[in-house]
Amino acid sequence: MAHEEWVDVQKNTFTRWANTYLSRKRLEIEDLYVDLSDGTRLIALLQIICREKVCRKHNRKPRMRIQKMENLNQAFAFMHKKNMNLTNIGSTDILDGNQKLILGLLWILIKTFQVAEIDVEGVSGKDGLLLWVNRSLVDYPTIKVKNFSDSWANGMAFCALIHRFYPNLIEFDQLQAVNAIENVRLAFEIAENKFKIPQLLNLYDVAGIVKPDEKSIMTYVALLFKEFASGQQKRKAVVSIAKAVNIAQRHQELAKEYETLAPNLEKWLVSQNENFEKLLEESAAISNLQDVRQALAQLSDYKKNEKPSQEAAYVAVEGCAGRWLSSCRNNGRTLPILTPPIEQLQALKAKLEELETTYISNLQKYSETFQRTEIFLARVVTELEKIEAWSREIATTKAFEMDLNETSTSTEAEEKLESINFIKQVELPRYRLLLVEVLEQSSSLATDHAESVTVLVRIDAMKAFLESVDAKIEDIHADCVCKLKKQIELDGVVKDCKLLMRNLKYTIEGLDEEIGAVAKLKDTSKNGVETASRYFKDVLLPKIDSEIVTEYYKLKQKKQILEEAQRISDAQLIEKVHLRVEKLQERCTETRLFFERELAGAASRDELCHEFATLASSIKERCAKSTQAINNVVGTVAEQFTSMKDLMESLFPSPDSGLTVPPSVDGEIEPTTVADDAIQESVQPSSSLVHEMESLEKVNEQLEKLHVFTNPFTVETIHELRAQYNSVEAAVRDKVKSLEKELALCQLGNLTPQQLTEIKEVFDHFDIDCDRKLERDEFIMACKGLGLALSEEECHDAFDKMDEAGNEEITFSAFSEFGAEQLQSGSSMEDVKTAFEILTTQNLTTSKLEEHFEPNIVEFIRSHLDQLGNDGNTLDYEKFAAFMFEM
Repeated sequence: MAHEEWVDVQKNTFTRWANTYLSRKRLEIEDLYVDLSDGTRLIALLQIICREKVCRKHNRKPRMRIQKMENLNQAFAFMHKKNMNLTNIGSTDILDGNQKLILGLLWILIKTFQVAEIDVEGVSGKDGLLLWVNRSLVDYPTIKVKNFSDSWANGMAFCALIHRFYPNLIEFDQLQAVNAIENVRLAFEIAENKFKIPQLLNLYDVAGIVKPDEKSIMTYVALLFKEFASGQQKRKAVVSIAKAVNIAQRHQELAKEYETLAPNLEKWLVSQNENFEKLLEESAAISNLQDVRQALAQLSDYKKNEKPSQEAAYVAVEGCAGRWLSSCRNNGRTLPILTPPIEQLQALKAKLEELETTYISNLQKYSETFQRTEIFLARVVTELEKIEAWSREIATTKAFEMDLNETSTSTEAEEKLESINFIKQVELPRYRLLLVEVLEQSSSLATDHAESVTVLVRIDAMKAFLESVDAKIEDIHADCVCKLKKQIELDGVVKDCKLLMRNLKYTIEGLDEEIGAVAKLKDTSKNGVETASRYFKDVLLPKIDSEIVTEYYKLKQKKQILEEAQRISDAQLIEKVHLRVEKLQERCTETRLFFERELAGAASRDELCHEFATLASSIKERCAKSTQAINNVVGTVAEQFTSMKDLMESLFPSPDSGLTVPPSVDGEIEPTTVADDAIQESVQPSSSLVHEMESLEKVNEQLEKLHVFTNPFTVETIHELRAQYNSVEAAVRDKVKSLEKELALCQLGNLTPQQLTEIKEVFDHFDIDCDRKLERDEFIMACKGLGLALSEEECHDAFDKMDEAGNEEITFSAFSEFGAEQLQSGSSMEDVKTAFEILTTQNLTTSKLEEHFEPNIVEFIRSHLDQLGNDGNTLDYEKFAAFMFEM
């Protein structure tokens, strides 16, 4: 292309591009090199494409060169502020009409803002048209329209647009992107022959061109837009019929879901009721703690692995029934008969929960009884084993085997007398007293415990043994006293010392064992720790003072006598007793500190268990009430929505929930007066269900760290509560979303959910400064984004009508009402009949169905054609409308 031709093409293209924007201000450039020189149109162009003020004030009718220069300087200052690269281009160049630099400036503007528009989808007239194109081609994933240049070069986008609105005119699946010329020729010929759209573009200016002229493509696509938008009325009719079909399909899906889930749930509930009745009968035969723990473990596994999924299924069945019945009521359908009835499932579930609670209560009762028995049994066995060990030791003592006549020296007789005296005066009374304690403790053993019977037999044997030893030791002692005539006083002291030391040794050992036994906590509950601590403080410590400290004081007195008599070796033996006494005192100090720590830990565990039980009870109750509230909500759609929104905000508060109640036909919604009491009760607590569940998770985490897996204050588990919480959250959010869409459709003239969403998305898209208002040029682009077939003058007239205050802006409320008026379609039975009359003046055949409806709608109508048709191939819309509103 010659240089002159290139310059002319650019001048014309850039002029058309600038006029596209300036037309919004009703301005126009006739000669690009002349009309930009005074700066007014350049400032206006910058203000439109940048969506902000270029300067506070400028000269709108400059006549002098200096006035024109001031305008241009303000425009260039603004462009520099926007970081535009204007190297070698200045105000003087524009004022003097430098053609090359003027074209360069326009190219910089196009390049900068065209790329920006593609990135953020822009706000110009081109963007409104591009938005419409992309919305129209959303179901054509292979067509990617990013601009109005190379995206159209292969002709596929043109053909896709025609196929989108008139699928019977083009076999789109047979087209190939490589056949650019054939694709463009096909689209242009159909557009001209079918829709009278003139072929403004040369075939070879588009097909196969690396980058076709953008403005020409835009102009041609705008003609397509205008033509296709005129079919809006027919699409409204299609929407009315599709809505009725969709409701029927949704009811079929809900029926299928209920028929799939409910029988299985009923079968499981019946089976578990029978199972727990059997477990309750079998629990009466439990005779030991191991069986109780095994039963509790099986119950925990059931609640953790099996029950949560069934709890979720129950909530799903309740939600399905609630949605089905609610949808039938809200859409004028006959209420279905549920099989099995939801009331029957609720009764089975209530019975199962009652059986579970009774079974758990019985197991906890058995556990408490057998634990107490085993604690006493452990003490009895420990003391009994001491007596049995002593009986085996005493049976082999020489004092019972040797004849006193064999004693040849006083020393031997004295040693034997010491042995006998020790047995008679120390060991026999000690173990006799120990046996008394064993007999007292054995009275607390449960007679139905398996090990108790064996222990009682052993106690009787030891009682008989001690009686035999008592009789024999008296005879031996009497003989020893007769043989001993003299005792040296010092020997007597030594004997006393040895007796005291031996007594202290066994006493210290016994007390040390008792301290060790009481410190081995088998019951780590607060009550168990307090019992062991009291026993240590009230029994063992006084016993140490009376049996150790007092006797050791006597021993120290005798040590002084031995030291004065130079019995150093005997006196040194007493030092060993001193070390043992100190060690026992250190053990007492350690044990006291141990009980202080354990008491603190036990109190913390009990407090956490109480807190878990309280939260679990609250969460379960709120979940049950919330589920009841969701399924039993009544009133108008607005009242149901208000109740459900309040319920959701109280349970799952969110500062950005985005839920608002659109104004009703009369302008406002009256507060709910017929809402179920369960809804009011479920929103009363000051803390949200989210907060309570988070608190419960934290308490459960602390209990797991403390290895607490059985809570004596509740039968609920974290797994059940999580399942209930998640199910309630999903149910209430689904309910609110469903009611919100239904309410919006009621308030905006029966719009489809897609149309309602489209109005909001288009408004937000063109509300650049996010002030919830649209200016005049933003409103015009939004109308194009909605696909409305309005001329620019019609858009101006509509804007002026809505802008009564003359503020040059309209609110979202006004825009949504305007959009609803343009897009709304009814969904009553009469609307469906009227929709058929709009589509065709004659009977609607199955072949014509494919021209207007999606394949899933066509398939649904075909499947019921025997009920809806006249002759098997023609649809009777009277029958069709009646059938839709019976479902």
